[in-house]
Amino acid sequence: MNGIFSAFDKPAIHQPPEIHQPFRLLVIRVLRRVLGLLPERWVAEGTPLGSFSTRLMMGDLRRTDGLAYRIVRARQSGMKVGEGCRLYSLHVASEAELIELGNGVIVSGEVMFITHDGSVFTALEKFPAINGHYGRIKIGNHCFIGARATIMPGVELGDHCVVAAGAVVMDSFAANSVIAGNPATYVCPTSMYMELKKHSPATMYDSAYGFPLKMPPDLLAARMADVPLKAPRRKITTTGRVGPQRAITG
Repeated sequence: MNGIFSAFDKPAIHQPPEIHQPFRLLVIRVLRRVLGLLPERWVAEGTPLGSFSTRLMMGDLRRTDGLAYRIVRARQSGMKVGEGCRLYSLHVASEAELIELGNGVIVSGEVMFITHDGSVFTALEKFPAINGHYGRIKIGNHCFIGARATIMPGVELGDHCVVAAGAVVMDSFAANSVIAGNPATYVCPTSMYMELKKHSPATMYDSAYGFPLKMPPDLLAARMADVPLKAPRRKITTTGRVGPQRAITG
C-alpha cells in the first residue's frame, strides 16, 4: 500500500484516477492501515470487515488509478477481462457476465456494450413468459475500440481488430479488420492500417515519453505545428467524374 500521505501527490497522467479527492483518499488509507493491524480472520473474505476492506481498496484505486479500478469493477460484475487491458470507460447496459475481453484490449471513452434487445418487451403478447433476448459479446486479443463506439449483442471480433470512433458494430468481424461506420463495415486490414500509421508524420516517437506516458502539451504542440491537416475530399459528380475541390472559407 502506498504511503498514507502520498494521498496528496499529483495524480499520474498515464494512470488517471476516476476522481481526485486527496482528503478522502487520506481517510481511506488511514482506515486501511487500521484494518491491517487486526487479526486476518477478522477481515477475511465474507466477513463484514472483509467487505469493508474491499470497499476501501476500491475507493483507493478509484482515486489513484482509474484504469485498474475499472478492470477490477468489470471482473467483480462478472465480465471476463484478459491481462494487460486498458479500460477508459466501463458502460455495460446489463448482463456483464455475457462479455469477454481478450488480452491487451483497449476500450476508449464512452464505449457502450449492449448484450440484450429490449424491443421485445413492447410486444409481450407475442412472447409469453419471456425473460429476455440476449447476445454474448467476445472481443479478441489486442483489439482497439474507439471512443463512443457501440458493440451490439452477439458480436465477436477476432484478434487485432480496430473499431473506429462512433462505430455501431452489429456484425462479427474476422481478425485483422479495421471497421467503421453505422452500421460498421470493413475498411481495410489492420496490418495495412498500422503500416500507414507507422510512417505517418502525425505519429510521434520519443524514447522519453513512450506509451502510456503523455507528452507535455507544449512539446506536442510544437511537433504538430508543421503536420498538415487532412485535405478536403474531392467531390464525385453525377457522371462519375472527379470534380474540383471546393475551397474552405471562414
